[in-house]
Amino acid sequence: MIRIAIVDDEEEYRLQEKEFIEEYAKQSGEQFDIKSFDNGVDFISDYKPVYDIVFLDIEMPHMDGMTTARKLRGMDVRVCIVFITKMSKYAVEGYEVNAIDFVVKPIKFFNYVDKLKRAISYVRSHKEEEIVIRSDKKYFRLALSQIYYIVKDRNYLIYVTACGRFRERGTIESVKKNLYKNGFSVCNSGCIVNLRQVERVISTSIFINGDELPLSRYRMKDFNQDMLNLLRQD
Repeated sequence: MIRIAIVDDEEEYRLQEKEFIEEYAKQSGEQFDIKSFDNGVDFISDYKPVYDIVFLDIEMPHMDGMTTARKLRGMDVRVCIVFITKMSKYAVEGYEVNAIDFVVKPIKFFNYVDKLKRAISYVRSHKEEEIVIRSDKKYFRLALSQIYYIVKDRNYLIYVTACGRFRERGTIESVKKNLYKNGFSVCNSGCIVNLRQVERVISTSIFINGDELPLSRYRMKDFNQDMLNLLRQD
């Protein structure tokens, strides 16, 4: 199932795009879950990172497509963006937010489907394990490969990632089961680390992304075994 969001202030284009996607679904056997939004403000204000592809109109009132895309990238670095525009010159700006392509209005079926197929191919070629977290009342999608480590801070977890730091209510135990099978290991009672991101281990310290984390003597044997098991897998 490919999940698609259509964001366009003009109803005729929202309906047309939905019709094109549904027609392609009949021809190809692909399954789609489609949701439409008539402005960028509503799309972003209640955004949950569940979409694979976003078809995003550039020229919209209140919040234009580029502004919407920048805010979207702050919450979801993995979703595939395809711009819809009346003027192709605006599409060049798409590189700033890693948009993969653009469609020029008026929309033609075969051109639109070409972009849709490219977006589907992109999504499938970039598929990897990920988690969704809620931080500062917003939802974020994080690929596991982007996470350096997760450290406990009272009743919260701090996710230290390639995209910055995120804070979510939770415990190490609540995330450990899912992460353990994906190359993570607990180094002390308050920290779980991505073993693929470990730079070096010295005595009772682990270094990841330039940060030094304590490795408890109680965890040392199991941690080293987890590292060895991962090396054998890779």
